[in-house]
Amino acid sequence: MSEAIDTLAADLFGADAADVPTIADLIERATDPARDELAAALAVVAKIIEAAKDDPTAHLDPSAMSAFKLVRECDPLEYEIARTRMKQANKLVRVETLDDFTKSDNSGAQVHESAATALTALASELCELWHDPDGNAFASFEREHDGGVHREHWRVESTGFKDWLAWLGHTRLGAAPSSETVKSACNAISGKAKFDGAEHTPALRVAKTGAGYWLDMCDDQWRAIHTTTTGWAIVEKPPVRFIRNKAMRSMIVPSADGNVDLLWALVNVPEEDRPLVLAWILESLRPDTPYPVLELIGEQGSAKSTTQETIRLFLDPNKVMLRGRPKGVEDVFVAAGANHVISLENLSGITPELSDALCTISTGGGQAGRLFFTNGEEHIIEAHNPVMLNGIGAVVTRPDLLDRTIAVCLPVIGERITEAEHAVAVDRSAPSVMAGLLDLFAQTLAGLDAVHIDPKDRPRMADFAHLGEAMHRAMGGTPGAWLAMYLGHRRDAIRRTIDSSPVAQACIELVESGGRYSGTVKGLLELFNTRNADSNIERGDYWPRSPKGLGDALRRAAPALRQIGIHLSVDTKPRRDGMHCHLRAGGESFPGESVNREPSSPSSQRSPQREVVTL
Repeated sequence: MSEAIDTLAADLFGADAADVPTIADLIERATDPARDELAAALAVVAKIIEAAKDDPTAHLDPSAMSAFKLVRECDPLEYEIARTRMKQANKLVRVETLDDFTKSDNSGAQVHESAATALTALASELCELWHDPDGNAFASFEREHDGGVHREHWRVESTGFKDWLAWLGHTRLGAAPSSETVKSACNAISGKAKFDGAEHTPALRVAKTGAGYWLDMCDDQWRAIHTTTTGWAIVEKPPVRFIRNKAMRSMIVPSADGNVDLLWALVNVPEEDRPLVLAWILESLRPDTPYPVLELIGEQGSAKSTTQETIRLFLDPNKVMLRGRPKGVEDVFVAAGANHVISLENLSGITPELSDALCTISTGGGQAGRLFFTNGEEHIIEAHNPVMLNGIGAVVTRPDLLDRTIAVCLPVIGERITEAEHAVAVDRSAPSVMAGLLDLFAQTLAGLDAVHIDPKDRPRMADFAHLGEAMHRAMGGTPGAWLAMYLGHRRDAIRRTIDSSPVAQACIELVESGGRYSGTVKGLLELFNTRNADSNIERGDYWPRSPKGLGDALRRAAPALRQIGIHLSVDTKPRRDGMHCHLRAGGESFPGESVNREPSSPSSQRSPQREVVTL
């Protein structure tokens, strides 16, 4: 029976057996006439696209418009593909005219929804979707490049992922998705990553795992450098989920033979400070310890910016290697979230707010603000970054930041070279310097456990002190020599703190003249103001104008003054007449003096109404 029907169909269609439609085809055509209409319309559209190569008005023919409209109504995705090919055929074609003529009340929404759904499904199939502990969405996917396959990790909201998504739609779906389509797809992908994906911790430039330390090379192959106590190696597919942004640049590829001494021909660092700078560079490769701040000071033309830029080249290359002073605290935290090294140049001074922010960033902390377009939700930026800055004069003067700072005074340059000559020298020596730094880093890690510094002798940046001492020993130095150098550097910084603080100068002047004080902070402020007329100290705008302001200044100056033999303390709790403080030479004491005593009654011997002033 079926053979007879097939023979009859062949007679009706007059075709070879291979071209004769099957019974199922005949039934489908009979029950779905729209299919034939769509096929006919697509055939017309194909001819119009071909004609448009020579005639940018070919699509304006009424029959062409009708065909495009039918395609848009029956298959929005096919219409998007045809629209894109029309534009590719001739850039003079006004496809907007097609859109206006063929649109219906819901056709645009159908096209957008269909394209976004297809793009979301394709991306979900190719990507591993995940989120970090803060709920931010990420995507990881395999990608071919130069004959190899590597794995990339991107934040879903990043420009890099959106660019890849647009490329994916163009190459796999045959049509370039609109910005709205990409945005809708990202929203859907983000939801999947946050609620269906696993939780992982991303890293930026540096990371630490149980296997050692990692440094993202930020190259096209997404390789990373793995350093342990036994050496270092370049890993093709690192286990760390390194994320990137558009401003990051690739690291220098280390050579087989390392020579860290070649670094000093590229930067203007005095020989006596080189061990400190070298330790700062190695410490910047560790993400799990507080970072000291590196400050470069020098007169105009001392290669401060060139030195700073060259040092950063071995840690965190960036499109913008040096940045100016941030306008506010939020700006520096945003920069910290997008960079590993915070690099500020040509500073003439920093505000107290910026100084506090740099303290937080160097040791690890965060900054919170209201999330835009929400009802009170917070946007939190966590930061833990090495900080470099430079200026003609010393810009770090507040004790809390200065306590974390390595200040290096750059010498005057005797023989200058051009930028081009310096670039040639960097290109020639940088691979060997990079290898030398990695060799030294591995040797330093191997010797860390052998370094012991008595707890009472440890400076504030104890982790940095341990690393510096281990590094110096790995280079053949005498045990304890690096620590002594670092402590001497800190004493120099303390003297700078005192020189820059009018309150500290006033305290020194009072004690050196044989005076001492124990009483209210308000009383000490009045005493200082009374002595002001006969003092040579420049008060300036930073002189406190209230007891609270003086109390804060005294607390900041106290650690530095104790280092030079002057005891200064401020009570932790106020008494009835206000906060009390005590100022004296280090070998003296006041009867019943206590820094943490409770407020006493006026009738007691320790009454707040009793002041001790000796002039």
